[in-house]
Amino acid sequence: MTTYRSNKGASIDFDSLVAASSKHSTALGNMRVNANGDVLGPNGSIVQKNEDRVRAYYKNNPRSSTAGVSLKGDAPAQKLTPDSPAPAEVKTAKTARENVRTAPTPPVAEPDEFDAPAEPVGYREVELPNGDIEMVPVYKQDE
Repeated sequence: MTTYRSNKGASIDFDSLVAASSKHSTALGNMRVNANGDVLGPNGSIVQKNEDRVRAYYKNNPRSSTAGVSLKGDAPAQKLTPDSPAPAEVKTAKTARENVRTAPTPPVAEPDEFDAPAEPVGYREVELPNGDIEMVPVYKQDE
């Protein structure tokens, strides 16, 4: 049994407060309700039940609804078969850009011969007019 002292020096025994509390006893605080949350009148009688008070609050404040709403949106109305691809629905500009970015690209036909040079056969040194030496690749065998 522990007794605490408040800021103003009053002794408070929380164990006895918890033991003495019931559903019908007045709750501590300045709201004048019992442990169930029912609003109490001047002589301790119930003026308004907690359930009625909460219903009135939600009726007057429709934006504070507790209705279960899916964050994913509505379920698709059509049935998809494994063979048919899902239709791409563009809902926002961001998803449209993402669909364009991730769309499969058609294969590019490669030419028979490339314009890219083949591997060099070797390198030769070339002296520049300022005296520097540069290594230049050689692609054909010079005779």
